[in-house]
Amino acid sequence: MGLFDRFLRWGEGRRAKDARARELAGDLASAATLYVEAEMPDEAARVLLLRADAEGSAEQRIAFCDVAARTAKSEEIQKRALGRKALLTLDVIRARGGASLKSELGRVARELEGAGQLERAAELYAELGDAEAEIRVLTEMGAIEKLEERLKASHAESRKVREVTDVRRRVADLDRTAERRAALDVARAALAERDDDVVADAARAIRARLATGPLVDLEIGGKRFHAALGEEVTIGRGEATILVGARAVSRTHLRIRREGNAIFVEDLDTRNGTMLAGARIQGVIPVGEGIRLELGGEVPCGIERPTVSPERELVPDGVVVTIAGTRFLAPLGPLVVGALHVDRVAHGDSGFVVLRTPSGAPRPILGEFELAAEVELCVGDEIRARRGGPVVLRVATASREGSGSGA
Repeated sequence: MGLFDRFLRWGEGRRAKDARARELAGDLASAATLYVEAEMPDEAARVLLLRADAEGSAEQRIAFCDVAARTAKSEEIQKRALGRKALLTLDVIRARGGASLKSELGRVARELEGAGQLERAAELYAELGDAEAEIRVLTEMGAIEKLEERLKASHAESRKVREVTDVRRRVADLDRTAERRAALDVARAALAERDDDVVADAARAIRARLATGPLVDLEIGGKRFHAALGEEVTIGRGEATILVGARAVSRTHLRIRREGNAIFVEDLDTRNGTMLAGARIQGVIPVGEGIRLELGGEVPCGIERPTVSPERELVPDGVVVTIAGTRFLAPLGPLVVGALHVDRVAHGDSGFVVLRTPSGAPRPILGEFELAAEVELCVGDEIRARRGGPVVLRVATASREGSGSGA
């Protein structure tokens, strides 16, 4: 060994002695520097961890642990420093909270795993719901009992996920094929067992688009019609199929209904009455081919059997009601669109505008799907008689709805 090498060894030994002396004297900053100069990085890292313990600020402690991990050569010391850094970071994140909490906790869990803090990493993965990572760490730990418990729980969770996924797909498929009542029933049953935002949102979206009647605006053959559906139609200011905003009109003023092939109107014992040719009507009177009435003595109301026209084709056994300048098709039964029938049905407390296809008739098409014999219509539905054919029926809006006895 040459003189220069011996001098270097002497210098390093001297710095090491000085480092230990500084450490014993409590001068940890100088001690760490001298250990580095003496090429004793693991001792320097050990002192840096002591400095971290002495700091009051969590951020400063984290910084010293980080420097210690980068300084050490020993894998054991590196892991110890990184583990302490991760645990300190975890405390800081929990104290701060915020929207980024989950992503930051995931990063800390990975750091704990890398530092060999497997038990804490497994706990954090479990908290984050990362079953795959938790099982990986438990396997590495050899925690057989915990691993078995987690595998059972993971299997149960996977089954629940599959069940929820199946429900979501089922609701979406039923909506696409216009089987909205069935879709809502599936969603309602699923939500009674467990909350799921996707299923709940899908059900809300269906309900928001549903054409519930009894009034519905339809485009048939490119022409728009106001349809008043139901076996009977009422006119009034409040609880009626067709609403009239006039104080002289009672809440439920007039009823239109069919008996066999004949159609009748009836004043519902109103205060201001219903006038026909200036005389107040009493009881039930026939419509015949058409009549002109005044509701409450001031609101004109025409009720007529349609002649040969598109309206006649749509309501062959019904009437056209003209009131306040608006014409309403009142089929007093199903509205006929070619081979299809549009009607309204009640289901519990709800009403649905349905599309029925008579037995033997070709099933209509919505999108790419052939529909069932009876389906529920939603706003925006475009019905075709065949794939790629023109739209024969479009549900334009579900507004203008009435309520009550005409429903």
